[in-house]
Amino acid sequence: MSRERGIALIQVLLIAGIIGLLMMQLGLTAREQVARAKRLDDRATLELAALSRESALIYTLLTEPWVGNPDSANPYAAAWNFSGQPFTVDDITFTLQDESGRLRVPLYGSAEFAYVVAGLGVDRDRARRLGAQLMDLQGVSAGLAPLGADVGNDSPGTGRGYPLQDLAELKLLPDMSEDLYRRLRPLLTLYPTPGFNPMTAPPELLRAHLSDSQLQGLEDARGTGEVDMLALMKITGVQPDEMTVFSPGPALEVSFRIERGNSRVERRSTIIVRPYQSVPVAVWQRSGNEDQGST
Repeated sequence: MSRERGIALIQVLLIAGIIGLLMMQLGLTAREQVARAKRLDDRATLELAALSRESALIYTLLTEPWVGNPDSANPYAAAWNFSGQPFTVDDITFTLQDESGRLRVPLYGSAEFAYVVAGLGVDRDRARRLGAQLMDLQGVSAGLAPLGADVGNDSPGTGRGYPLQDLAELKLLPDMSEDLYRRLRPLLTLYPTPGFNPMTAPPELLRAHLSDSQLQGLEDARGTGEVDMLALMKITGVQPDEMTVFSPGPALEVSFRIERGNSRVERRSTIIVRPYQSVPVAVWQRSGNEDQGST
């Protein structure tokens, strides 16, 4: 009898242990499901907030003058700039970069590209190699056809150009490093800009053409908004041409970052804003890459 009671007790303990393990597993599973649901809720909330704030910024771009106005009742217009300097509205970090303030990735001729790369402290031989590699990547030979030679698609110095579709393709250049790419990327654009805007150009791009004193003078003038064709000529000693513009647009790179808990949404878009056109806003490019995305 005592042996049977002992066996029954052992069976009860085993069943209780199994039930306890099952309850523990259910508890862990429920906790994991709750955490996952919380992350999904945060993500959905962030996506909605991102869409709402992006719409508010675009509406402001359509309705407000594109100049800094700290006294504006609109928080975006009061804080914004168009030279890629971050500003914050409602705990969301935005940047606006006028594409006309960047160097367009060249399709034919890499001298300017190599000059800018060298301005970042890269050895000049390496900068020239990067320029030649960029031409090769786009299907354009850097050589010249011999005098009197029949110029065809296979002749040196010619070829069908295939422009880059994404700046990340620069990583394919043999002499390109990750660090150099990250420094170079903010200076370049794929958008067919109508001209160059020294008012919104990054200092690293201007440094390739200006001395330290000229750059400082231009930075001071940009801070007060007192830059026109005459002032630019006095500061830099360079006569502006018809390709020099002094107002941003129509293409802007809009970036923003919003965080909540362990979730983060980052987005980068190149939009074209023309308030008086039949299509006032168009998205020229929007893509996730190694620098942007959602987590």
